[in-house]
Amino acid sequence: MVRYLRVHACGAPVKPDIDRIEAVDDEIAASLRAMGPSNRLELVFQAERFARELMRAGARNRHPEWDEAEVEKEVARLWAATEARKNTCGTSPAS
Repeated sequence: MVRYLRVHACGAPVKPDIDRIEAVDDEIAASLRAMGPSNRLELVFQAERFARELMRAGARNRHPEWDEAEVEKEVARLWAATEARKNTCGTSPAS
């Protein structure tokens, strides 16, 4: 039985993209398996914070004249655009 973990905004199931599956190092996989769910979730939150920090740094680098409010507005715009691409029916996260 095939189980789809995600659904597009239009309700269509998202099939796994077999060509995009990457191998995980055995030690990393063992470490992740040994973690509890709350620790794995914390890693996700850390990755999100890191991604937003990279977006902030990029916005500051591209627009040194911007104040902090403008930088945060750009980060929000970029994050929303990323989420919209992931959730748009028929569009893969990589596009």
